[in-house]
Amino acid sequence: MTGSGPLLALEEFGLTLSGSDGRVFPVLEGISFTLGRGETMGIAGESGSGKSVLALSLMGLLPRAAIREQRGAVRFDGTDLLGLDDAGFRALRGRRLAMVFQEPMTAMNPLMTLYDQVAEGVGVHFPDLGEAEVRQRVRRALQRAGFPDPETFYDSFPHQLSGGMRQRAMLGMALATDPELIVADEPTTALDAALQVQLLQELRRTVREEGNSLIFISHDLGVIRTVADRLAILYAGFLVEWGPSAAVLEAPLHPYSRALREAMPRLVREQRLPRPIPGHLPAPDHKPAGCVFGPRCPKARDVCRQMMPSASRPAEGRLVRCHFPEGASGGGQG
Repeated sequence: MTGSGPLLALEEFGLTLSGSDGRVFPVLEGISFTLGRGETMGIAGESGSGKSVLALSLMGLLPRAAIREQRGAVRFDGTDLLGLDDAGFRALRGRRLAMVFQEPMTAMNPLMTLYDQVAEGVGVHFPDLGEAEVRQRVRRALQRAGFPDPETFYDSFPHQLSGGMRQRAMLGMALATDPELIVADEPTTALDAALQVQLLQELRRTVREEGNSLIFISHDLGVIRTVADRLAILYAGFLVEWGPSAAVLEAPLHPYSRALREAMPRLVREQRLPRPIPGHLPAPDHKPAGCVFGPRCPKARDVCRQMMPSASRPAEGRLVRCHFPEGASGGGQG
């Protein structure tokens, strides 16, 4: 059953984890965004920004013992995911929620054929289907994932497939149950440029034709620009900017968004080298006082070192967490 509101809505979502040594790690804070039905959203940021942790949280895949506290709300089609137990997540995961992992060789079962791995999920979530219906669903899913002649690969094991084919297999496994939301965590990182473009085009085509919603996680803004309608920028566990992907990339409001753009070769139009971002991402248990990006921001001011800015919405459909967002009166960044 689907409602008329957004498919996914996060409101000030925060997450604190605890380590085996008893230390506490606030890894996500103040995450607020919505994802519409049939919409694709990219999530970008450096390694360690919290992208994968956010994805695992949405899928209910974080170990319960490691979760110290969850704050705010995460609603999927009106259901608060933070209130679900493991059984509740299992009922959603694979059927209405699906995930495509970064490395298929570790996510796929090396002892099962391609057909059996795709069919397994279908059988779990559609136990009343007959064998012919299962085969039809498997074939359609693999075709949607870019296999032109799926039957040719049915008996192949993961090690017999190329890197691109394994990524398509993961996408096929996700699509086989017609999920409403697919979360793809760096699914093209291990592929060469040509295969990246091909898989991204297949992802975008599938989302548009079938009406799935997609969250696409990457550190590469050029890759995200290929598929995403909206873009969320994470830094040190905070959502620092969110909005239409074209607007965020062409007219970023947050200095970190601008720094990410200028560090990407494919997004730099001027005839100059990309600019690396100075400094390092802070560890979850050693975040600086004030704005978490302050120590790396070239235009930080005193207030930036004293107080973390709250999120503001300077325009319809946009969010930024900065004391001095780009274009604001008073000038500059901070």
